[in-house]
Amino acid sequence: MQKVHFLGPSTVATTLALFLSVSAHAQGDTYVTPVEMKGQYLRGSIAVAQHGNDGMIGINGKATEAGFKVEAVTPGYPAATAGILPGDIIVSLDGAPVKGLETSEALKIIVQKKEGEVANIAVNRNGETKRVAVTVGIRKHLLANDAQWQKESTLPPAVGQMLFDGSAAVVVSLGQTERYPNDVILIPAIFSKDAPPFVADDLKFFVLDGTGQQLRHVSLEEIKYGIQLNVARNWKGGNYPPPPPPSPQRQYTINGTDNSNYTFTNLGGGMGTISGTSNSSYTVTQQPDYSQLGYTLGLAIRQYKDKKADEKLLEQGKEWIASWESHYFKSQSPIVTGENRYGQIMYWTGSTRRPQPPYRVVLFFTDPKTQKDEHVTFAFGSGADKIKEEMANQAAATPPQPKTQSTLTNSDVVGMVKAGLGVEIVIAKIKATSCSFETDPTALKALKDAGVPDSVILTMVQAPKN
Repeated sequence: MQKVHFLGPSTVATTLALFLSVSAHAQGDTYVTPVEMKGQYLRGSIAVAQHGNDGMIGINGKATEAGFKVEAVTPGYPAATAGILPGDIIVSLDGAPVKGLETSEALKIIVQKKEGEVANIAVNRNGETKRVAVTVGIRKHLLANDAQWQKESTLPPAVGQMLFDGSAAVVVSLGQTERYPNDVILIPAIFSKDAPPFVADDLKFFVLDGTGQQLRHVSLEEIKYGIQLNVARNWKGGNYPPPPPPSPQRQYTINGTDNSNYTFTNLGGGMGTISGTSNSSYTVTQQPDYSQLGYTLGLAIRQYKDKKADEKLLEQGKEWIASWESHYFKSQSPIVTGENRYGQIMYWTGSTRRPQPPYRVVLFFTDPKTQKDEHVTFAFGSGADKIKEEMANQAAATPPQPKTQSTLTNSDVVGMVKAGLGVEIVIAKIKATSCSFETDPTALKALKDAGVPDSVILTMVQAPKN
């Protein structure tokens, strides 16, 4: 994490360098406080403050069709002491089914327990159901000596959400500064655990303030242009040719409240629209042409008075550009399996108007399985609880969607084999059904130990993953 300053465009086109840092508060910069909506989780200092007393047993994993799959168990923590193992699939907690819940919702019962209370957990292990009683601890005690937890308390307040059935995640902070009040800085961090490559196009990252106005996305090319333009304007040793304006960027606008069903249409030539309805609706129109927005962004470089002013000015401009390039969010290439990507994006009101909370941040990602754009919504700042309430009401008012056919998992195959179904029937079912098999060496060994024939295992390995 590095030091942060914020941009502040104005009628005189001023620019400052942008860095991310836990020491930003000391510089007079602040972060907007997020709220935690359904399916989301807080990170950074706000998570430590609000969730130190949450129940915890020391497991990590993700939701699957069969239940919550345990992928890691922390040694010495309650789950490990009780005998829960990596690969176990939690099917119920205190008798409540876990199957069908999102990753962030699956362990809510444990989170809500107090220290010393018992969680009765039913797990599926190699096709057999086992019941385990786990004595719950709380985060601030279990993690008292954990370096990551201690570091978390020093980090900016942030909020996150799982993506693509728990195979990836996004965590977001939002920054402001009193010194340059017309801007906000979006700081997204995206983590791919085991997701196929997916697209995170920052031009489909939207920030709306409390007036409902979409704040304008400022591209890296615009920032570099502003820096170079100010070098030209402040050049003292003769004529310095001004830089050419940057090429028009693709632009999208979005208005209204949150929605969960969108279609993006790129009209070409830097134009695009979004449309769709679900929980409520967005009305989407194209942004004004780039040339109509003007080039008001520039660099606040002090006026040098000595004979080396031009040389220093040019060197200063190069340093500012390098700083921006190294910290701005990069979305040109897909995020691949196991990659972590983060950066910063500037948004401003397009005028001297000051943005007002609460802020609604809507991020779109291309699902690697369906190739359709899916979105997540975050809420920040004073009054953000109203957005949370609005989202909850919309979700409650949304009619249930028809269930799609379940995907076959390893436990389904084990169950069919143990039920005595013939090999030909099991293979036919695999070939006729959408599948999501675990085929790493540990999973294959577990299948063999459960009595699954080699021909069935081979078919599972060859089956295309849903």
